[in-house]
Amino acid sequence: MTIGLFDSGVGGLSVLRRVRDLKISEDCLYFADTLHMPYGSRSSAELREIVFAICDFLVAEGCRLIVMACNTSSALVLPLARARYKVPLIGVLEPGARAAAEVSRTGAIGVWATLATTRSQAYEKSILAYRPEARVSTQACGELAPLVEQGELCGPIVEQALAACLLPLLDQVVDTLVLGCTHYPFLLETLTPLLPPGVTVVDPAYQAAAAVASHSTEIHRGQGHTTCLVSGSGDNFLRVARGLWPDIGETKEVRFARGSDGLRVEMS
Repeated sequence: MTIGLFDSGVGGLSVLRRVRDLKISEDCLYFADTLHMPYGSRSSAELREIVFAICDFLVAEGCRLIVMACNTSSALVLPLARARYKVPLIGVLEPGARAAAEVSRTGAIGVWATLATTRSQAYEKSILAYRPEARVSTQACGELAPLVEQGELCGPIVEQALAACLLPLLDQVVDTLVLGCTHYPFLLETLTPLLPPGVTVVDPAYQAAAAVASHSTEIHRGQGHTTCLVSGSGDNFLRVARGLWPDIGETKEVRFARGSDGLRVEMS
């Protein structure tokens, strides 16, 4: 069985690496949609068209399980995609919300996310479904994903951006912080010294990978092959991706095309 994963750039590699950490032997196709990065600033209609084109392509390439390794698409498109496709789809938002509800000591939970995810209120709704008494505070951190996409993981500019995102949530005295964008875990090494004692960080990539591992008896343990499909510059993606996760596999370029039947993805 081939597993398909996608995100707007390198962010979803944080999920892919957790899948590989679990020694899941299936081949993986990772679709890095650098052409449309960032997803967090796009409308629901535009994002739906993009996601459907990617999922159509992954299904045609033989994927029998698809992971939306992106919080924004998980918030805005996942329910519609599940109604459209026969293959199972796993998102990252719901597993992350469940984990936050479980680990928070006081119920004061902060969420960092893109603007689109924040506006959707999907994290609040999902966390409250698991823990009705929780107090959820969300913060849009649109500047963080582009920094990761450029390979900027540390230094004064990154620290300043992290501090600006952190300050509003600290005013709410949160004890749990959800990294509600798959780009954000790559900043964890720089973020950790900025956090006050007692704040637990939730990275939904772990829970999403666990969902992949437990989803089907067809999934086996071992060593699978990874191929990355890139909608923009393959060279730039590979340069940044290798700095984030050295075990990246081969890279192929794909392109979006618009026909009479709408947006579609083709091999370049």
